[in-house]
Amino acid sequence: MENIKQVTVIGAGIMGHGIAQSFLMGGFPVVLYDIESSMLDRAAAKIQKNMAPFVEAGLMTGGQAQDARQRLCTTTDFDVAVSQSDFVMEAAPENLALKQDLFRKLDQACRPSAILATNTSSLTLKAIGENMQNRRRLVAAHWFNPPHIVPVVEVVKSEETSEEVFNGTFELLKKINKVPVRINADIPGFLINRISAAMTREILHLYERGVASAEDIDRAVTGTIGFQFASMGPLRRLDFGGLDLWLHGLTHALALLDNSVQPPVALQKLVSQGHTGVKSGKGFYEYSSSFFEEEIDTAVQQRDRELIGRLARHYQKKQSSQEG
Repeated sequence: MENIKQVTVIGAGIMGHGIAQSFLMGGFPVVLYDIESSMLDRAAAKIQKNMAPFVEAGLMTGGQAQDARQRLCTTTDFDVAVSQSDFVMEAAPENLALKQDLFRKLDQACRPSAILATNTSSLTLKAIGENMQNRRRLVAAHWFNPPHIVPVVEVVKSEETSEEVFNGTFELLKKINKVPVRINADIPGFLINRISAAMTREILHLYERGVASAEDIDRAVTGTIGFQFASMGPLRRLDFGGLDLWLHGLTHALALLDNSVQPPVALQKLVSQGHTGVKSGKGFYEYSSSFFEEEIDTAVQQRDRELIGRLARHYQKKQSSQEG
């Protein structure tokens, strides 16, 4: 930890600028790299804008936000971005060939002691590091959107990742007030995406059968398990419900659940018709043109403020636990 003085984030898109903001707020100088200067300009503007809700929620002062912004450096020069970095966080598109080539270059351009981390959500470290000479320093740090707000980051090791790199990445994320979770198996999708995929498959199966409307499914989930999971994890929820009762229930229920290995028909149908959600104006819901041209920014700001409110309560709970 004491050797990590500078962080580089590769990619200034949706995830990259949020990850950069997290390190900036955690006190680290950050070099943000992208091949397009226009992306870097937009990212810097978003970082400045996205710090305002943290100040409003009392999670940082205006002075701290200003100091954080001053720690940001942007560049389109790859060598300048990575040559002096101690921790490189990749947030490039989810393309295996692209990531393989990128980490081959990082392995050559970075100092030998630098940790190289990928934000992949579906690829394995084994595949990504195929062209690297030193795969011991490759680790996954999988963030969730919006990364500057959502506290959990999955830290994943492969069979070749050194314990020093694995534990160092974990401690670094703790230092910037994230909640790192150790994932001990290099499997596609890691932990959360696999859980999410299983839940989404059953939800879409029920939707296809007409069991409930999109509105009622959303209302039901946010008002039950979504409401509970904000305070209690799934395994503790089983404990409180009674393991014997869950065993009895699952014995009968599992055979009734969808177990298909192909994407749900409802999803395939919408995408084939060009309905891809908010960005097209229609998905499971319909959106007016004003929504995705004007109102989406307001909706995102409202979402972020709600999430930051939960984050503030998370920090308060954590501080109370430490003081107790």
